[in-house]
Amino acid sequence: MNKLGNIAVTIAITAFIATNAVLLFGDKSSIPKYVYVHGAERMVAADYSDKLAKESLVVPGNVFTAYVDNDSAVQQWLVQEGDPVSAGQEIATLNSDRAESQRSVWESERNALKDQESELESTKRELEQARRSAKSGSTSKSNRTDNVGAGGTSGSGDSTGSSDKVEVGLNVDVNVDVSQDGAYAHALSAVENALADVQRQLIVVEAQLEQSPTAPALVSPVDGVVAEVHRLGERLAVDIYTNDRQFLTYATGEEWQDIAPDDRVFIQAPGTEGAIEGTVVSVSPVEAPESKWLDAYRALDKEKMNNPLAYYEVRIAATGDVGQLPFANNANAIIHTEEAPGALAVRTDALDGKYKDEALATIIDENGYALKVPVMTPFESKGFSIVTDGLYEGDLVIDAPHIEGFPSPPAVILPMPLEWPSKATWKSTNWQDYVRYTLFGDR
Repeated sequence: MNKLGNIAVTIAITAFIATNAVLLFGDKSSIPKYVYVHGAERMVAADYSDKLAKESLVVPGNVFTAYVDNDSAVQQWLVQEGDPVSAGQEIATLNSDRAESQRSVWESERNALKDQESELESTKRELEQARRSAKSGSTSKSNRTDNVGAGGTSGSGDSTGSSDKVEVGLNVDVNVDVSQDGAYAHALSAVENALADVQRQLIVVEAQLEQSPTAPALVSPVDGVVAEVHRLGERLAVDIYTNDRQFLTYATGEEWQDIAPDDRVFIQAPGTEGAIEGTVVSVSPVEAPESKWLDAYRALDKEKMNNPLAYYEVRIAATGDVGQLPFANNANAIIHTEEAPGALAVRTDALDGKYKDEALATIIDENGYALKVPVMTPFESKGFSIVTDGLYEGDLVIDAPHIEGFPSPPAVILPMPLEWPSKATWKSTNWQDYVRYTLFGDR
């Protein structure tokens, strides 16, 4: 064949291939396209959760402190560490010659605390109203200082034993400049914490005022147990743990973003039968102060953090009775930070375009075509993305899709199922059966 003929044949073959390519892959092509995939997984619904294991400590629901500022005011201590006490029970007798002046201090302190409580409640209402109406800004400031008559002791507050004026300082300073909705929660948390502290002080002062004026004594404001008696130092005091118990742990870094109030928790502690169910009560938005609880947590924490900037208190309430557990007892808490009942699990590497909680999954529809569908994946677990929306039980999801470049969804070819007969089946089947099955199938 001469040179011109070779060129003609080459052009003809090229034109033939190009024409077939246009007919096959063109936008108006009616010829079905097939793509081979290695396999697909059928979706089965199940309950999934993302868990966070934490060390925790048994702590009291509240701590109340009744104190006096002068050792000459105390006549006799009546309790010691570990003693159970009830509300109104005397924990120390006071000198009777200070009864009148001390009562005046308590009354002035109660009035100042009530004013402070009213200020905080008003600030809280203003913040809640501002949050609802999306206004930007709320400021409340209350400083209250009362001067009362001479000396004595105080169950809650500051006093001196001199004949000079006694200054009881009760200050609230809540300044909030809110420009975004997310800051309202932080501001409200600060106000609620201050309000809870004032209300605890009110309980102590009112308990003192309910006693007989002729027999002054330091009394317990609540039912509980004596945690510590401070017999020496500038301030003499008794710390009382309430009988209710909570579990305290601390969050650092990204953990704080993951844990939220109302998250379910399962707790295992020595002295309990099986796991105890609980709920996250609060996650503090501000860093935890140094305390014996934080020191104990640092010593127990197995997941040592490299110089964390801050620890945040996480309090957990048990749904069952944990009154038998001693305070400061160590417990293991499993916090379910994410839960998806009746959800589906897809291998993360089988998803395309994953960004935050969204991705694309490739399914095989009822006609055998590969389709990309948007799905919601709020969290991952052990290499799987948990899908809560976009897929249904029974869907076939392609494990490793390669369907890019097709103008329309291609049909899918799956690997042929291969099942080898057992050795016993091989021996029990004669050659005539092999011939019949090969030629005519199983009829």
